[in-house]
Amino acid sequence: MGMKSDLIDLLESSARIIEYAITCIPQDRFEESPPHGDHPKSHKGFKTYFGAWSGARLLFHLVFYEHTYAIPTMEHWLGARHPQVDLIFPESDLEDVAWSQSVQDGLDKGSLIAAFRSVRSQQIKIIKKIREEEIHQEMAATGLGKISFVFVVSKTIQHTLEHGNDLMKNVLYWERALAWLDEQD
Repeated sequence: MGMKSDLIDLLESSARIIEYAITCIPQDRFEESPPHGDHPKSHKGFKTYFGAWSGARLLFHLVFYEHTYAIPTMEHWLGARHPQVDLIFPESDLEDVAWSQSVQDGLDKGSLIAAFRSVRSQQIKIIKKIREEEIHQEMAATGLGKISFVFVVSKTIQHTLEHGNDLMKNVLYWERALAWLDEQD
């Protein structure tokens, strides 16, 4: 399978990073935004380093992005109409509304993980259907010009690693960084 096999492996392994990080976040902290940037002894570097989103918000963001932008864009190579979304410059208002509704409905870690697994499974099924010779064909229009199928999947992998890094920083350093801040004069 070549490149297709590599893309599948990378989608699967990057998903495992997210799932690992999410399972390491204590349940009572899953919906809590990192408080480091608001700590009285903090500086803006802490807010930049830890970000402002909870584990729940980050996982929701990944699911929303892949469901709303990545999958419809990938389906274009299978003959679907060109999606009315821009993979590179997504409309954040849509996500904010969906997030607010999700919070109102009640967040559930297990349901969010299941939704994440589902969007990954859908993408892998699409990869298996596309012909190898089509994956470099530039077909999808974005704010940065036409992109290939490989670009779409690579963007999803990059996006996953970016937010996986955010999650892992919170898993590894949350308590230690707060304790360090408390000790500062």
